[in-house]
Amino acid sequence: MISVPSWQALLFVPVGAERHLANAIRLRPDAIILDLEDAIAPAAKPEARARLRSAQQLIHAAGVDCVIRINTQLRDVVDDLAAVDIDHVAALMLPKVEDIRGLQNVTELTGGKVGLIALIETPAAVQALPAIAAFPQLVGLMLGSEDYAASLGVSPDGGSLAHLAAQIGVAAAARGLLGIGFPGSLANFQALDLYASQIAQGRQLGLRTVAAIHPAQLPVIRNALAPTHAEITWATKVLQAHHAHEGAVLAMEGTMIDAPVIQRARNIMRAMHAQARPQEI
Repeated sequence: MISVPSWQALLFVPVGAERHLANAIRLRPDAIILDLEDAIAPAAKPEARARLRSAQQLIHAAGVDCVIRINTQLRDVVDDLAAVDIDHVAALMLPKVEDIRGLQNVTELTGGKVGLIALIETPAAVQALPAIAAFPQLVGLMLGSEDYAASLGVSPDGGSLAHLAAQIGVAAAARGLLGIGFPGSLANFQALDLYASQIAQGRQLGLRTVAAIHPAQLPVIRNALAPTHAEITWATKVLQAHHAHEGAVLAMEGTMIDAPVIQRARNIMRAMHAQARPQEI
């Protein structure tokens, strides 16, 4: 049985970039995504594969989860997976997933031992989203904002991704998966106010995990996904009233407090406590 991790902030690092990897480990994201796909030129992929296991060992020794983004073509997938230390990987990220065939191939090659994250990056993937989300080894759905916007011929910051973000949020919630991403460009590592507002919008659409490409984005992710003071105050009042009335349905400040409202309050408090753990060593 593949369990779904409780990640919030992820950080991409190209395989072979030792200085970037050391910095990523120091900053302690919930998981480091070792990238064998877009960050590695085709001619450099064999060398990157040769260096993959040593990078995995460093991440494992630091007590940080490791994700590996593999390539798309089946021949590359076979070579990528031959280089992976399956015992030290928390999930494999598959780019440009448009149906379940690639997921099936990776599951067969790994013996179903590792969870999968499907990158939703094309209109064809949206049409197949229910089938993709239902795949047994899946632990997450991620919005590939740059590729998806390019396929539409639009800017990822122009508002066109909000509908897809909502679809991914719903599909992930229905299956208990991680909903990863936000309706905007992942490349906004200097326009951090814009980045934060887009993450906050994604949070309201059900996306509660975000991947970064630059260390400066990590604290922005955590702040944008953290419950607000108003939310924490509201949740505290709801749970106090719930306990005081021994679980009965009640009214508080003109609002009925029943099971779904109580669950939302508990989720807010759970998110608040998750923010309290130390992030840097």
